[in-house]
Amino acid sequence: METIYRLPFLRICLFLITGILFGITCPDVHLPVWLPLPAILPLIGTFFIPPKLQYKLRWVAGASLFILLFTVGAIRTQETTPVYWEANEEETSYVIGEVEGTPQRKRATYGVTLRLFGEGIPPKSKAMAYIAQDSASGTLVEGDILLFPTHLAIGKEEASEYEAYLRRSGYSMSFYIPKGKWRKAGNAERFSLSKKAREARQWAEERYLSNGLQGEELAIACALTLGDKSQLDRELRSSYSATGASHVLAVSGLHVGIIYLVIVSLLSIPFRGDKLKWLRITLAITALWAYAFVAGLSASVVRASVMFSLVSVGELLGRRSLTINTVFASAFIMLLYEPRYLTDVGFQLSYTAVLAILLFQGSVYKSIQVRPFLLDKAWSLTSVSIAAQLGTMPVMLYHFHQFSNCFWLSGLIVIPAATLLIYGCALSLLTTPLPAVSEAIGGLMSRLIGGMNASIRWLEGLPHSNVTNIGFDGMDVLLLYALLASLLAVMQDRSFRRICVMLSLLLTYTCYSTLTKAMI
Repeated sequence: METIYRLPFLRICLFLITGILFGITCPDVHLPVWLPLPAILPLIGTFFIPPKLQYKLRWVAGASLFILLFTVGAIRTQETTPVYWEANEEETSYVIGEVEGTPQRKRATYGVTLRLFGEGIPPKSKAMAYIAQDSASGTLVEGDILLFPTHLAIGKEEASEYEAYLRRSGYSMSFYIPKGKWRKAGNAERFSLSKKAREARQWAEERYLSNGLQGEELAIACALTLGDKSQLDRELRSSYSATGASHVLAVSGLHVGIIYLVIVSLLSIPFRGDKLKWLRITLAITALWAYAFVAGLSASVVRASVMFSLVSVGELLGRRSLTINTVFASAFIMLLYEPRYLTDVGFQLSYTAVLAILLFQGSVYKSIQVRPFLLDKAWSLTSVSIAAQLGTMPVMLYHFHQFSNCFWLSGLIVIPAATLLIYGCALSLLTTPLPAVSEAIGGLMSRLIGGMNASIRWLEGLPHSNVTNIGFDGMDVLLLYALLASLLAVMQDRSFRRICVMLSLLLTYTCYSTLTKAMI
């Protein structure tokens, strides 16, 4: 219990998440904007009563905080609820769409996020449009204004599974625009920080290309260091997913953590001592957000940068930062900014992996004592992969219905390789004024990526390397995470009571899984 009290942001996050889930599952139950106000008054009032009464009435503060965050989460989520409208099916009527973000190239289309405008269209309507590939669609950039017939953008009440996912993510609908059915009417010339960040990422990708990275090597380098996975083909994605190494293709806490440690280590050489600590930490945070900017300010990079920035600020203030609490603090800030991040698979995998590594890796590593140095390092990497797999397994099974049996082997390959690649790609960008050096580093990175891809494909070809078509629903996720929480409690204190709770949850999950799977 003492540990829980040291994690205030855990409770705060749970309160906010409860409200977000209410807003997603009950979009028709509209809550008034003033509803959080009654909860603020008793919360403030608890600070003006004697300390003894504060302790006795602590449940009032807790209940007020829950009501406040629940209503804020629900209202913030309902503000981004997708809207529908009755469209005019006459072909003479047109809809205006503004391109947001960078168009993603698919097999025969470009996936484009459009902010829609037009008569009868509610404000802030957003849609995913798939525009047929041709010479015109290949030139689309952020800010372009498109005109297309209204009948193409008619919403459907009965949504497919994919459309339901888009609606949970804040999109009103998805539709297809064939060739010749649209035209560009200009570009919205306005300053956008995200647009400038994507231009910086494009500059970095061009530097990789000029340094000799091409094809799959270029796609892996862009995904690993810049968070741009648009160049990855389906076969390569499938290989990394089947071997449990897909997390390395998304810039997350692992990648940003490596960069943060390098920055801090380099800055500790010229700026030693407590007197220069503020300068060292300020420069580290600045460099971290400079990297986030070059990486296009993607959601995964921003949330990892927020987390490490909070760690740095805690160190600057001279407070002992509890890392797990910092993780929940960053999640709270991100969800308060954009509640629908909660439905993003990348958000779920990133936080479950980081929390699992922090909670389980030490115990897994200490469970086996390895003497030789190299074997000990290999076991250390394996324990990281096992811990991360424990945390992400329920989410992976729920979304992808497959499980990799060789994730521990792929972790031995991709984690050291990813570390070297991040260092190498950073050096290739920093040595751009020295073309010979930059190209030599690019050549080494190309060979390293080629070897990593070959190893992943070899692992994928092993017998029984992957189990597919696993039935897994929301109740499975809840029960499995409850079982993991009880396992963690037993690892901390092997009391009879905790062991009984863990075995009871195991029996409950086994019965539920057996009964539901037998009925399918």
